[in-house]
Amino acid sequence: MRTFAAAAFVAAYVLIPFAAFADSNPQPPPGPEVGGPMEQVHSQIDAARTQARSTALNALSVANRTKLGQVFAQLATAQTPDVDGAAKSLDASLSAAEAKVILGTQSALDAQMRSIMEQARSQMGGGQGGNGPMGGGPNGGGQHQTQGGGPQTQDAGMALLQLAMPAIGRPVFYRMGGPPPPGS
Repeated sequence: MRTFAAAAFVAAYVLIPFAAFADSNPQPPPGPEVGGPMEQVHSQIDAARTQARSTALNALSVANRTKLGQVFAQLATAQTPDVDGAAKSLDASLSAAEAKVILGTQSALDAQMRSIMEQARSQMGGGQGGNGPMGGGPNGGGQHQTQGGGPQTQDAGMALLQLAMPAIGRPVFYRMGGPPPPGS
């Protein structure tokens, strides 16, 4: 019995400081809400991109699906990938019907993403519309800025490359086309 009492005393003597230490550690600050507004926006955009990707791929002939796979493989393994050249090559191989579906799908995706972002912006208290890739201004909706500053309509080959590439990870921001802003 004495051994048991001594063992209990030693255990209590050792465990009480650990319990006190564990209780005195500050709780980590609360993180962003899981399932909050931005998570809903990401889910809506992911769903829209997945649907657009399926539509674009289903519009391709077997030969053009094979060519798309080869182009992706070349871009992935090239020391200096030529995305514009790859887009031109794809554009040249697409039939008029395939190009029409791809451009229509890209345009619909741009409009849907713009709508999702404007809705999110209004729910979070931000402004509406405006110029730029997400607004209805001169650079929105399937167009991208050229180095000369004017909008240029996207060709079907570039649209196909963008639609067919699955999203990898969580992007920091979504952009409708053209080069990212300086410093990003």
